[in-house]
Amino acid sequence: MATDMADTPAVQESSHECAKDENETGQTGETETLSKRQRKKLLKSQQWEEQRELRKQKRKERKQQRKLERQAQAEDGVEWTGKKRLRRSAEPSSLRLVIDCSFDNLMVLKDVKKLHKQIQRCYAENRRTLHPVQFYLTSHDGQLKQVMDEINKGWVNWKDVHFKPDAFHKIMKKEDLVYLTSDSPNVLQELDENKAYVIGGLVDHNHHKGITFGRAQELGIAHAQLPLGSFVKMNSRKVLAVNHEEGSCASGPGEQTRRGQ
Repeated sequence: MATDMADTPAVQESSHECAKDENETGQTGETETLSKRQRKKLLKSQQWEEQRELRKQKRKERKQQRKLERQAQAEDGVEWTGKKRLRRSAEPSSLRLVIDCSFDNLMVLKDVKKLHKQIQRCYAENRRTLHPVQFYLTSHDGQLKQVMDEINKGWVNWKDVHFKPDAFHKIMKKEDLVYLTSDSPNVLQELDENKAYVIGGLVDHNHHKGITFGRAQELGIAHAQLPLGSFVKMNSRKVLAVNHEEGSCASGPGEQTRRGQ
């Protein structure tokens, strides 16, 4: 009887070892059943977790380094060229740039959305430049406004943009207006900062040729085309997207020359 009782712990210990071996065998079996890609992914995940603290420390060091650099620049009297500081030091131009959105009813919804994207690019580029123009969206209503309300509700917070539901010729003097249209026989040689340059807000795929030129003639205002022929060889009509015309006008013919080279 004593002998049997003495042997019991040994039997129990043996059972635990067997269970442990079975568990390890099961885990090994699971690992072996993983594909090579799964094992690689698992290893990568483990390494990512192990290096979490190291990444955190590196981010902290980079942040501290940038802070020291800014302090050193301030002590040396060097202006920091970060985006926010650059925007505050911008000198606005008195030149007015107008996008005439009165062609809304001539476009299908798909093209109205394309126009919206082009206007977004215009806004972004104008915000980044050192000499932003006075940016206007006139006849801002209808489909375009609906699209902007649905897709980009933040447009109401855009800075340095004048949204006008009225037509451009009703809010500006006619003698100050110059409609930029590729059909005009007049070639723009220099920009006058006292003028307001109008761009037709129309994505038409050449379905409405001459419409902006006709609008300028109908209103009895000045018109001109950008001097693209002098700097860029174009096999088709010299028609640009809204954001391309905006960039050309804002930079001026001189800057356009350098871009075309």
